[in-house]
Amino acid sequence: MTGVNIEFNIQNALDAMLHIEAAIDDTQSLFSHMGEVLLDIHEARFNAQESPDGVPWKELSPWYKDSKPKQKDKILTLDGNLRSTLHWQIEGNTLLFGTNLIYGAIHHFGGTIKPVKGVVIPARPWLGISAQDKLLLVDVVREHLGFA
Repeated sequence: MTGVNIEFNIQNALDAMLHIEAAIDDTQSLFSHMGEVLLDIHEARFNAQESPDGVPWKELSPWYKDSKPKQKDKILTLDGNLRSTLHWQIEGNTLLFGTNLIYGAIHHFGGTIKPVKGVVIPARPWLGISAQDKLLLVDVVREHLGFA
């Protein structure tokens, strides 16, 4: 009788599963990497002056552009505070990303500043991720899990 003897060494598969399990438990390094990628994404966004969806930010109002003491060609930038205060932090199993500047929200969502004679600031979405950014973050996860 003719036969075939097949041997399967499961150790490689078990080692890979143990590596994945350890990587899943190590959210700190994953979130740290993702936080740094988010900083890069938003730096590029400020340079391009566009929303996460690639829509150019609304132009500055003529009166503000004329009175702006510097960076007249830059939207959402006078001294660079909004851009430079972006940071990330990890709280448990959550990665938080944003700014601690109160005016970050009005620039993102738009609104009216009543104490300043009803100045209306248009929405200029600047915080968030695009579909391409999501793929980049998925690649970070794949790399972390050893699939890249």
